[in-house]
Amino acid sequence: MCFDDLSTIECDNTIANKQIKEKINFLKNLGFVFNNICEIKTTEYSWYLNYNGDYDCDYDCKNIEILLSDDTLKYLAINTKILKQDFMIEYINSEKISYNPLSFRQSDDSIKYHVYNILQREIISTNIYFLGGEMVFMAKLLKSVKKVMYTDYISIYDDAKLNFVSDHDNIHLINYDKDKLKYVSNDYILIANTSKHGLGQNLCKELIKLNLDEIIIISCNRKSFIRDLINLQHKYKINKMFDISTNYMVSVYFLKIYH
Repeated sequence: MCFDDLSTIECDNTIANKQIKEKINFLKNLGFVFNNICEIKTTEYSWYLNYNGDYDCDYDCKNIEILLSDDTLKYLAINTKILKQDFMIEYINSEKISYNPLSFRQSDDSIKYHVYNILQREIISTNIYFLGGEMVFMAKLLKSVKKVMYTDYISIYDDAKLNFVSDHDNIHLINYDKDKLKYVSNDYILIANTSKHGLGQNLCKELIKLNLDEIIIISCNRKSFIRDLINLQHKYKINKMFDISTNYMVSVYFLKIYH
């Protein structure tokens, strides 16, 4: 989560979750001044700090040593200088997930767990195509037996390779604007965790070719979803949808094929 003014962080419950607030107060006690843009990511097991602001690493070396000795702090960069770089840690279904701090991870727990609950409640299939975003976490969450994974982001691709060693042949780094999706079987569903840009014309065309019974799209941008739906609607229709709104809006759309 990024911040450009944290002067009122203690009293504003809409800015950050509890874990991030605790980290900010801890950092303030170490002399960090939050009057410049910074980024903090947290889980129950690890955290990340990319700080740009008034801080002299050489002058405040004792406090930097305190940060570096924190085993739960996996990534530390201060004013573009990277001081620590390791994998973030998460656990889903009692399984450990290691992932690059630069990979996408839903930072708003109140949204994340709503999405997870919806997927666990609504999805029965264990044969799943995963596309983009949090595909590593969702594959662990849903205990997928057979999986095909696609991303256009190198760190997410590497995360998938790291966490699913036996599935390397089914993990693909692609260009969303021009590459093809591999058909495996109709006995699959697909979950797409899209960015604000949505799927785009090429991916919509490739999804139609797969001819899957159900496509689930997780979107934080209704405009891009509507654009994608126009490209999909001659073969798919919305069967059900769920809106989740806390600090911002995320929607989960279940699309069914016309029969």
